[in-house]
Amino acid sequence: MWRSTERGRACGAAGRVGVMGSEEKKAKKEKREARTPEDAAAREARKAAKRAKKEGGGGGGQGEGGGADGAVARVRVSPVPPGSDVAAIAAFLGVDASKVVVLSGEATAIMPDAAAAATAASTLDETKFKGRFVRVVRDDFRPEAVAADASGEGDVRERAEHTRAARRSDDTPDAATVVEVECAGQTGRIIGKGGSKIREIEELTGCVLRVRQEEGVCEVSGRDVNAAVQEIKNIVQEGRERDGGVGHSGGFRDVPAKQGRADDAPASLPFGVPPPGSASRHDTGANDWSCACGSVNFARRSACFRCHAPRPSDGAGLSGLAKPPGRPEVSKPAAAAAVSAPTQGHDGDGYEVFVKYLPHETSEEEVAVFFAEKFGALKGDARLIRDQNGRCKGAGFVTFASEASRAECLRNDGVRFGGRHLSVSVAKTGTFGVRATEQAPGTHTPAMLRETLDALVRSDPRGVYVDGTFGRGGHSRGILAALAPEGRLHAFDMDPEAIAEGKKLESQDERFTIHHAPFGCMDKVLAPLGVRPAGVFLDLGISSPQFDDQGRGFRPEQDGPLDLRFDLTKGVPASAFLKTVDRDELMRIVGEYGETSDPSAARRVADAVVVARESATLPSTTKAFASLVAAAKGKEYQAMHPAKLTFQALRIHLNQEFDEMRRGMRAAMEILRDGGALGVLTWKHSECAILMDFYRHFEKARPDAPLSNWFEAHHPSAYATALEASARDGAWAVEADDALRPSEREMRENSRSRSAILHVLRRRDGAARTADLERGAYAARGWSAPPRAPDPPATTFEYEAVGASASAGRTDDGENGGRTASKEKKAKKEKKRGSKWAEA
Repeated sequence: MWRSTERGRACGAAGRVGVMGSEEKKAKKEKREARTPEDAAAREARKAAKRAKKEGGGGGGQGEGGGADGAVARVRVSPVPPGSDVAAIAAFLGVDASKVVVLSGEATAIMPDAAAAATAASTLDETKFKGRFVRVVRDDFRPEAVAADASGEGDVRERAEHTRAARRSDDTPDAATVVEVECAGQTGRIIGKGGSKIREIEELTGCVLRVRQEEGVCEVSGRDVNAAVQEIKNIVQEGRERDGGVGHSGGFRDVPAKQGRADDAPASLPFGVPPPGSASRHDTGANDWSCACGSVNFARRSACFRCHAPRPSDGAGLSGLAKPPGRPEVSKPAAAAAVSAPTQGHDGDGYEVFVKYLPHETSEEEVAVFFAEKFGALKGDARLIRDQNGRCKGAGFVTFASEASRAECLRNDGVRFGGRHLSVSVAKTGTFGVRATEQAPGTHTPAMLRETLDALVRSDPRGVYVDGTFGRGGHSRGILAALAPEGRLHAFDMDPEAIAEGKKLESQDERFTIHHAPFGCMDKVLAPLGVRPAGVFLDLGISSPQFDDQGRGFRPEQDGPLDLRFDLTKGVPASAFLKTVDRDELMRIVGEYGETSDPSAARRVADAVVVARESATLPSTTKAFASLVAAAKGKEYQAMHPAKLTFQALRIHLNQEFDEMRRGMRAAMEILRDGGALGVLTWKHSECAILMDFYRHFEKARPDAPLSNWFEAHHPSAYATALEASARDGAWAVEADDALRPSEREMRENSRSRSAILHVLRRRDGAARTADLERGAYAARGWSAPPRAPDPPATTFEYEAVGASASAGRTDDGENGGRTASKEKKAKKEKKRGSKWAEA
């Protein structure tokens, strides 16, 4: 705001305003630039205090946020997770959104009183908010102190620094750790393309990373920064080896965050040696080694980064080397990784570690012998991760028989093997390079559940839905949780064990009905009931409990009867089928359903079965048959069991999976209401191909299709006729959403979801199909007509539920499921089913 000069007031000229002197303008500009987030929060607090005082009738600041000494009760939240808005922070603290101010990665909130502020600081400090651990500390504001400071000539910067220093002094010893990792020249690799790498590290570790590129430093803050620091070290080490070998000048070091101004820190420190007063347990790694020149090197370095001297023998550690005169002794902390490692595993499955930086030429036997002799007995063989050429990718898993052996191995992180220093960490922890958590036997984790609910259920929670593949009810329970009380869910399955599980859920939730029938028959079951669902979901393939059941024979690694059927009461087991199948037919099944581009392998498997059948040595158990298939195929380039695809091919054929998929998609589209969605979760390329073939036959006409535009421009009357014929009464077409894939977090938490793809097809009533317009255009150009959509395959398995529903008759209301034609029919059906599906 401009101030009138003395001369302007003396002249009394209306509207004339003097110009402020240059020195005064400069002072105001410097004051504005010196403002900090604390100043902004202080201004908001002063305003709140004035409002509280006014509302309280001048009660000396005893209104909201005021204390007996006039202080405004506040709390500070830091760091604020990315994407957090004021409303979310206010809900987290339990205050109104108008009381929250967010600036520079921190949030300040005015609490109702000092007691509320104390409660928030004690209960919410170091708890998770938006997936991150945050600090919640008291930050009371005293308006009179700020007013006195503002009226004087105090320095704003000095006051802000004093506030920050006071905050640091209030932090408890167990506060969130802040560590700086030197990464000069490698900041781009840490950030990743478009920030993808740094976001990945933050998401998986719960830490906050800030890269200061001009200083070549990455700051890591969080409750447990070990995983993030280790990953940054790995990135820097690998990047420098690629750029110029281990002799690259300038190492990296872990130091605690600066405790004061930048000029207070020493100008140069040996690698790994902390500044005076440091208390970070990450100052030196558990197996870092010291060079005679006084530099401390990371465990995997084979030569000193400063003087390039070779690393001493394994027997000489950090404490075994003489320190240069005047150099302080570096205190080597205990192996924190081994001490704090989660005690995953048990005596039955063993205790697993993940090993990185293995030589590419090593073998499973060499790794197993090395770890067994050095640390203790193993459980099973070592498992190496190999590329498509069968070469070790430098990583693998080793499982110890006892937890003590694993702990000893972890204490020796950095152990030398094959000319390399290995990185050893606990497996199944979800950190970088570690194998994802395994599915517990007999359990089922629904894949892409959140994406499925968003695509199918969120738009109409009061609608009727169908889960065509109930399994053990993972997706069904998720759908029921998202449905309103008026919503309904029908589920289908062929497996009697799944039906038994569905009956339990049916007795617990009256909105749910289970049908013992294939999902390809859903139109025959639901249409007589008048059900027009808003969404249908199909999770193709095999469920985890079936896969883990040795009695079904789905896994070649397990030993059990060679059955491979979903419903043990229908069809014939695989052992009986192999005794009668023709050689050419078996060769076709293995080649087509096994998704192999190796026809020779399919032929040799068929030959081996025929020869074993003639000699009466054809196996009837999974392991024996898997050995026969492996011997017939010979060497395999893929990192899987050689018999896996043969087992898959027989399973698909015996259960008619692809035919059932074609029947199910057609049946779903027939009963869906206008705008209804069909969600299909595919796991194999062949399933995606079948779905896309179905979509192409029934795809809704697109205005941007080149052939349709030509047809309309050159033959408008024929185009109109074809359009009208295609959009006849009762006709429907299909639109497709973009395919969805599981998030990286889900793939780490549920490794079996890594191959899943969610396709969403939507029904559009009265819409023209692209295929119909193409037939008219082809006729106009004199081309052969394109093939029509084939009829769905005939059903060979008969189920009582299909016949019972078909004879039940239709209801009148088709939009929401409706009611039966009479109360007598309704009561009869309810009594027979033992549920309330008639009201669905």
